[in-house]
Amino acid sequence: MSQDEGKGELLPIFVSLIPNLMGGEGHILPYHKAVGQAVKQLGWTHFVAVPYNSKVDDLPMGWDQVLSNYDLEKEGSLGDKFLSIQGTWALGKSMADYLNSQIIPQSRSSIIFFERFIHLQLLALLIALFLVKTDNLSVWLLYRRDTHKDQTRWIYKLLNSLVKWRLKSHKFQLLTDSELLSQSLTNYFQELVKVMPIPHTDIINYTTNLSDNATILCWWPGSPREEKGWTVINRLISYSGEETQNLNLVCAESSQLKSVKNGVDLKLIKTHLTRDEYHYWFGLSKVILLPYNSPAYQARTSGIFTECIMAGKIPLVTDQTWMAYELLKYNLAELVIDWQEAKTVFELIKTIVKNDIIRDKIQAMQRSYEQFHCVDNYANIMDKLFQEKVD
Repeated sequence: MSQDEGKGELLPIFVSLIPNLMGGEGHILPYHKAVGQAVKQLGWTHFVAVPYNSKVDDLPMGWDQVLSNYDLEKEGSLGDKFLSIQGTWALGKSMADYLNSQIIPQSRSSIIFFERFIHLQLLALLIALFLVKTDNLSVWLLYRRDTHKDQTRWIYKLLNSLVKWRLKSHKFQLLTDSELLSQSLTNYFQELVKVMPIPHTDIINYTTNLSDNATILCWWPGSPREEKGWTVINRLISYSGEETQNLNLVCAESSQLKSVKNGVDLKLIKTHLTRDEYHYWFGLSKVILLPYNSPAYQARTSGIFTECIMAGKIPLVTDQTWMAYELLKYNLAELVIDWQEAKTVFELIKTIVKNDIIRDKIQAMQRSYEQFHCVDNYANIMDKLFQEKVD
């Protein structure tokens, strides 16, 4: 056996289990693509398992469509909840079948990576762990929400304990992507929750140099939801006044917003953008509107916000959110605004885009983010976590 071959046998297999692709919306695809890049940098092997018949455009080649496609996240009646028990078993069994056929026979150290999940999906993972040999398995769970505030928080705590119990010593790790969540979840779970970067930051390569023309393009990106500020944006769209002159607002067509006379110039675009289309609108925008609901995003991260900073754009955010917490680190309190008065918001936008001091502070934050929120640093932290867990 050559030295390289021997080294290869020591490197782990990294297995991304993705129980719900959300129809390709959000950052699930770019996130795991970036994870794959980090894994490749380390010389590890990356496997990705997703539901079968996913019907997602641009699904990367090599991703295995093998998991049960029953939607455990949908709301429903008592009957639907009964079916969800069957769906949980089906998902757990499909995970176990995949691990038994593709991963465990390789007799190498393997890391199961599980992120963006609800309690039923975590239960399915636990079921899978009882259907496979766990001698060489580690589990890394990445929590994205303030689960410690949910009514079901005790279920997550119990399932964490059972997953850890099913594994060998030092083979269990809790992760998150928010300092605020790390502190809260560590206190609740009584288990160290480490912070990971947000790695899908290729947006920097698509930034368009903005001209100094008078038109200011503001974008409210993503699917329109109340927790992301639909009411606030509707209030802005409904305002009529001279403060809206030379302001363009881009929103998803599914928002069903309608412009008014002497109001902001509204442009509705496709709700579901390709990654290239997403980059295109990011490049054209001067201001990214993120009037996210404070209770929902008090500690929860926003991939769009991270990409906004990486692209050197101007984000406007709500007080008492993770985004505000991040901006305040860099003395950017001017970007944490009160959304109640549309006239004031429009006046602030016109003032902020002309402020060179704010632009300089955003650039300083951008440089800091480039160092932390990147594939290279993600790979570096992954490697450190693995080395810490090696017996």
